[in-house]
Amino acid sequence: MLTSPAGMACNQYMRIFIGLGIMGMICAGGCATSNPSTSTSTPTAASSFTATDRAWIEINIAMDEQLVPMLALVGSHTGSAAVRDLGEKADASTKSELLDLRRLHDQADLPAENPHKGMEMPGMVSSNQITHAGALRDTDFDSYFKKCLRDHLDQTGRLALDENSSGKEPQTVSLASRVLQEQDRLSALAE
Repeated sequence: MLTSPAGMACNQYMRIFIGLGIMGMICAGGCATSNPSTSTSTPTAASSFTATDRAWIEINIAMDEQLVPMLALVGSHTGSAAVRDLGEKADASTKSELLDLRRLHDQADLPAENPHKGMEMPGMVSSNQITHAGALRDTDFDSYFKKCLRDHLDQTGRLALDENSSGKEPQTVSLASRVLQEQDRLSALAE
């Protein structure tokens, strides 16, 4: 069976995602035992996040942050009430999700620098895509925007399924479930 370049890239990034989780577990295990006197004031809360939970939080923050500029173009680039409505719903959902992700980021005591920021992977809106979308109007914009949004939703859906099956921190797993529900709702509108 032949695999498309996008599918191969997706498989590669999923291996990276899993590898980051394994590396995080190794680091977390070593760091947790290396110097107990340097623990933070909330070690119990931060320690409830597994490497999978942490990686999921970081990658979804990066994906959502890179989608926001694309969503900001919708109002001024579409002539369609349906696409404008889709953009508004996606924008509200993404910003709400980002608030929860950032709260979990802080609870997990993750570093300020996100290793996934700017990463090129399926579903991650790039600055080139935003520039391209910015040059389009009306139906050309609508088609391109919906394609980018569907790609984003497909990838966040895959990642949320992984978090639901492998994540452990209850708030993070719950947010992944909500992401899946939003993915279903918005995907239906983006067709």
